[in-house]
Amino acid sequence: MDKIDIVVSWLDDSDPEWKHEFNKYKGITNVEINNDSANNEARFRDYNTFKYWFRAIEKNAPWVNKIFLVTWGHYPEWLNLENPKLVLVKHSDFIPKEYLPTFSSSTIALNLHRIVGLSETFVYFNDDMFLLNLTEPTDFFKGGVPCDMLTLIPAQSYEEFNHFAINNMQLIHKEFSKKDILKRNLRKMINLKTSIPYLGTTLLQLPYPNISDILHFHLSTPLNISTYELLWEKHFSQFDKACRSRFRDVRDVTDWYIRMYSLCSGNFVPKNMHKFGRIINIKNAHGNFEKILDSKLKEVCLNDSVDMEETEFTETMKQMQQAFELKFPKKSTFEIEEGF
Repeated sequence: MDKIDIVVSWLDDSDPEWKHEFNKYKGITNVEINNDSANNEARFRDYNTFKYWFRAIEKNAPWVNKIFLVTWGHYPEWLNLENPKLVLVKHSDFIPKEYLPTFSSSTIALNLHRIVGLSETFVYFNDDMFLLNLTEPTDFFKGGVPCDMLTLIPAQSYEEFNHFAINNMQLIHKEFSKKDILKRNLRKMINLKTSIPYLGTTLLQLPYPNISDILHFHLSTPLNISTYELLWEKHFSQFDKACRSRFRDVRDVTDWYIRMYSLCSGNFVPKNMHKFGRIINIKNAHGNFEKILDSKLKEVCLNDSVDMEETEFTETMKQMQQAFELKFPKKSTFEIEEGF
């Protein structure tokens, strides 16, 4: 079996040095283009649940080879730096200096293939994506090919995120015709075992001349380094432009394009994403975290809400941390022992 690594990005938004740098560059960036909810400070908030992320990985993905923790340069004080599976990676260790400093998650994700020692097959997590139940390597890769789901959807109203989808799809249309995508993937897309409950959504899009958008599940993403290298060669100018934006810019492509390209090219094994995991807005999960964490899903993304007031966020975090402590009470080997 090929080695499978995990890459996870994490930020300590309370770090005074990071906050100083963030505010410095936010003040000199084009506000009209970049100062929207995609760059809202709420998107940088730390849940204080990262230790449970490690507990979940150790319990539910024991097969993982290495965990590459990508940060601005800080790390949690409870983290066991001596764990042999842990590799600390600063932005400056792998992101070209002309793109730094960056406050764009897309810039970070678009350069993951540059991380020294990272395996060809890896799974990319955000720190709000948690494994709830036991997984197997074949949940993510089969024969080195990502396990994923291609679902066609109409153009969505994500506010500024719709711009990102349009930018990505414009690049997809330059690579593939709809006829080509269907020829490569129709059997994978129309599959009663793996396509439910999104099959109807895909079928409704088939009569239209072009593909409007592809469903993004907001869960961990299995990726190939070779795909990154191919796409950087194909689309250097677009990727370079996106990475030079200090903050996410609605005129740029995003790292989602890499997954979209893999799907459209047929480089994926069908997987029922609806059964595998779900994204849940923490604002809507208030009071239900224990039930959510006890579900049969293998993964959940507990996504922050930019319109949550700080007091509501604090109370929600308290509930979420209590639920995680019940779900994962045992310390992982990624945490230092008490007294050290």
